[in-house]
Amino acid sequence: MVELNHKAKLIGRTNATVLITGENGTGKEVMARMLHYFGSSKENPMIAVNCGAIPSDLVESELFGHERGAFTGAFDQKKGCFELADNSTLFLDEIGEMSLSAQVKLLRAVEVGSFRRIGGREEINVNLRLISATNKVLCDQVKSGSFREDLYYRLNVVELYLPPLRHRKEDIPLLVDFYKNHYEEEYKLEPVTFSTESIELMMAYDWPGNVRELKNTVERCLVLNEKAEIDSASLPDSVKAKRSFVSGYTSSNSTKGFINIPVGTPLEEVERRVINETLSSVDNNKTEAAKLLGFARKTLHNKLDRYAKENYA
Repeated sequence: MVELNHKAKLIGRTNATVLITGENGTGKEVMARMLHYFGSSKENPMIAVNCGAIPSDLVESELFGHERGAFTGAFDQKKGCFELADNSTLFLDEIGEMSLSAQVKLLRAVEVGSFRRIGGREEINVNLRLISATNKVLCDQVKSGSFREDLYYRLNVVELYLPPLRHRKEDIPLLVDFYKNHYEEEYKLEPVTFSTESIELMMAYDWPGNVRELKNTVERCLVLNEKAEIDSASLPDSVKAKRSFVSGYTSSNSTKGFINIPVGTPLEEVERRVINETLSSVDNNKTEAAKLLGFARKTLHNKLDRYAKENYA
């Protein structure tokens, strides 16, 4: 996270296009706002759009706006998100949810930096920083045909991957303290502390909802607390049970992040199984899997391609 913060400061000096990836709840919009804050246009508001929430027939109007009378119901001229974000930052959240037809319309604006409102003749040029975010593995969506390859490479100039909370547990006490102070101030509550046991339980939990789930847990504990110390009894049952929710582990031979491998298993087969289970544990995110395994991403792709050819043969 320290490295990510450093990269954000470097990126902030430019208007480079950024793709933020990571699981739900890891803080992708927080990272986008930090990039905006470090930029030269921080005085102007960042414009955020949830691509998955826009109806397909309204995508073009939301992104590029429309002229009065352009279609039924267009009673006034409307500026789209691209125009509103001129001299600022446009944040396209959940870009992986955008339909292929909408991707085509987005591609041209990203390529040339200009567009026309629906029903308009004037070409509008904008100067903005474009940040996209997704919890999908876009390179896999490109292979499956659900995401345009040309748009993917336009958006993925600089990629920032936000690791899940289970892979940076040393952040948990810091985050608990931060959100505790935040909600004490917001709700005007008396200062409290979290007991050592409660912190240990939170450290042992894998937080499938990531930082968002941790934030909600801290808020719940403070709202329902009547004592000077929040003990383990105040935590949700899922946290108290010390469950290990490592997403994607489905193999009958793996338990709580471990793989049972019989003595005498060939090393090549051991490597294959470790790679497959690691990919499963990070929802098939090859960038994160390569980091955990100590491989370069290209090395991991080469190994996976070899496995695929062997299976096909």
